[in-house]
Amino acid sequence: MNILVCTAGGHVIVRPDITRKKDDEDVFLPEFVDRVSWSPILFARVSKPGRSVSARFAGRYYDGIGYGVLLYPEDLADGSEEGYAAASCMDHTSSLPLPLYNRITLGEADNEFVLLRDGNELFRYSAGTAAIVEKAVEDITRNCYIRVGDFIAVELQPRQPLLTRNDGECRLEGTYCGNFLLDFRVIL
Repeated sequence: MNILVCTAGGHVIVRPDITRKKDDEDVFLPEFVDRVSWSPILFARVSKPGRSVSARFAGRYYDGIGYGVLLYPEDLADGSEEGYAAASCMDHTSSLPLPLYNRITLGEADNEFVLLRDGNELFRYSAGTAAIVEKAVEDITRNCYIRVGDFIAVELQPRQPLLTRNDGECRLEGTYCGNFLLDFRVIL
C-alpha cells in the first residue's frame, strides 16, 4: 500500500506505507526535527488496479473518500529534491483516518472538513468534489501504476508551518460532515 500524492504545486509524489499512522495514534518525531509543516488532504482508497486512467473513468477505481493531514519535517526538506523526498518518507507522518465516506458526500456545502489546532480553527473546507479525486487519479496514473489498497491524496493547500521544537507539542482534531474524524498530538 502506497500513498500517491498530488501536491499543491501540481507534482506527483509517493509516500510509502510506513508513513501512514494508525488512527488517533500520537506522532512522536525524532530529536533532529525542530520544525514541522502540514498540508490538508482529500484522499480516496483505490479499489481497482490501473494505469493511464482517464478522469472520465476514474470513478471506477476508488471506493471511498476521506480527509486527512500530511506532516512534513522541515529540517529534512532543505530545498533539494532529496530533502523533500526524505521529508515525505518519515514514519507516521500521513494521517488518513478511517472509516471512509461515500463519494456522494462530496460537493454538499453542509459537509465540511474542519481541522482544529489546540482547539482553534486551522482549516475549513467544503469545496471537495469527485472531480478533484478523479483528476488526481488521471494525473497519478499517467506516471504510476495504482494497486488495490493504495491511497490517492490531493493536497488542498501548500504546506504551512505547524509546530516548532519550542512549542513542544500540539493537538490536531478534525471533523467531516459533523462527525469525528481525527484526534492526535504531534510531539517534538
